[in-house]
Amino acid sequence: MAIKRPSKSLGTPVRKPVTSPGLRHVDVRLPHQMVPGDQYLGWVCKNKSCGLVIAIALTQAESKPAVAGADDQLAAIKCPHCGDEDLYRWSARSEHKYTVASAGT
Repeated sequence: MAIKRPSKSLGTPVRKPVTSPGLRHVDVRLPHQMVPGDQYLGWVCKNKSCGLVIAIALTQAESKPAVAGADDQLAAIKCPHCGDEDLYRWSARSEHKYTVASAGT
């Protein structure tokens, strides 16, 4: 025996769709703005053939205290070295030493 449902409930979502947290806009330093051997705040590129530092270009606005809960935000960042774009968790950034990619690879 089939379960009878009212026709008005068909096609309507049961609950509100879950919205993803907003993506954070991040300005990154270009390779010519970084000095080999210096420490930079940012991430390491997820592309295994690249693996270089993606450094954050700090601005005046980022010197303010962070808003609670903002550490869970994601940032869609394009690597300035290899051009790959990936999602990076804002709370996962740390200090990394910048090295220049060797010409042989």
